[in-house]
Amino acid sequence: MIRKFPFQALGNSEISQFMHSAHAIFDQYGIDRKHLQPLYLEMAIHVKALEFAISVEKNNEKILEKNVMDGYRDRLHSRLFNHVKSILYDECDPQFDDAQAVMRVLKDAGNPAQMSENAQSVMLSMLGKRLSLYGAQLESIGAAAIVASLMEANREFIRLENECRQFAAVHKIIAIPSATTIRKELSRVYRSIADAINGYARTPLKMEEYREMVAKMNVLTARYDELLALRKASTESKIVGEMVA
Repeated sequence: MIRKFPFQALGNSEISQFMHSAHAIFDQYGIDRKHLQPLYLEMAIHVKALEFAISVEKNNEKILEKNVMDGYRDRLHSRLFNHVKSILYDECDPQFDDAQAVMRVLKDAGNPAQMSENAQSVMLSMLGKRLSLYGAQLESIGAAAIVASLMEANREFIRLENECRQFAAVHKIIAIPSATTIRKELSRVYRSIADAINGYARTPLKMEEYREMVAKMNVLTARYDELLALRKASTESKIVGEMVA
């Protein structure tokens, strides 16, 4: 008998992996394809749909990460500008001339907050190249670390933007059900297949024929049972630790 399993305890990625493996076993043995083939096909469709839905959700997280990085590089540029400007309030400051040279570069480059994301990426990259010629001045006014952080933030934004663009180009995102909705349908189809196979396996003539396939499925479910048990133990240990503290 294929043992029952608490799917609701698994995360989306975990149930996707479980169902992918389970479908591979079902497809390998192809028990009663005459009657169960529609369910096998439906399960395959839901497995692919869940993988896609998870990738879309991950891309949405990547877009949020990109937007956060966009805001961060804006703030770093403002910090740099204001730092240099603060020195220029005092023309007797020993670093006044160095600050003035850096400020000219900043003003020539323009205000990134008024630019589109792509234009801002180009502008900041060019700014970094121009400021690299003023290394001594940046060190003198204590702005070298700010510039380094700004350039790193800009490179990270460009990387995230490229990932988001590539995802959109490959998948051409369409309206699809959420991962939660798809996993419910997938669980329903899985149980229908498992229940049918369990029904066949109860008959003496079929018990030996299905033994290997059922054993593989139970090894698979045992693997995820162990995962949940380890997670539960870790959670309980954390709670005890917090109580003791």
